[in-house]
Amino acid sequence: MQQKTIWTLFLIIGISVLVHSCSKRIEPIKTITYVYKNGTSFDLVLEVYDMEDVNFKNFSIAPNEQVETGTSRDESPIPFLFYEPAMKYGDSVVIRFSNNHCLSYSRKSGSGSLGDKIFDYREYDNYTPDLVEKSKFTLYYTITVDDYNESVDCE
Repeated sequence: MQQKTIWTLFLIIGISVLVHSCSKRIEPIKTITYVYKNGTSFDLVLEVYDMEDVNFKNFSIAPNEQVETGTSRDESPIPFLFYEPAMKYGDSVVIRFSNNHCLSYSRKSGSGSLGDKIFDYREYDNYTPDLVEKSKFTLYYTITVDDYNESVDCE
């Protein structure tokens, strides 16, 4: 009888350990809207390219105006993730100013790397660690005169 009790106890402990070790922590889904503002005196186009370097989305933004590029639904912020017509990620972005100056950013691959400035949600105007803990929020990014000053002639 004692052997049966010990066997049952080990079985319960084993199952408990197995259940807890196999469980995967899944972050809750967040709904994040992305808004890009033009803080320069130039018209600009935000061009989004995929991994094959194909331009698949464009957003025109007049001076001192803004555009909402979309909303993602994921475990963390992912700028330039689009669901229509099929789910597609922007791998690079070119900001093309009306006077033929350009600024390029790319998503970096590898663990822990988010990418250049516009791909790193921590670089957005209103980012705070508390904000990204919410289940629904908007991230704002302003393209500034400093960004324009970093731009070069478009190729």
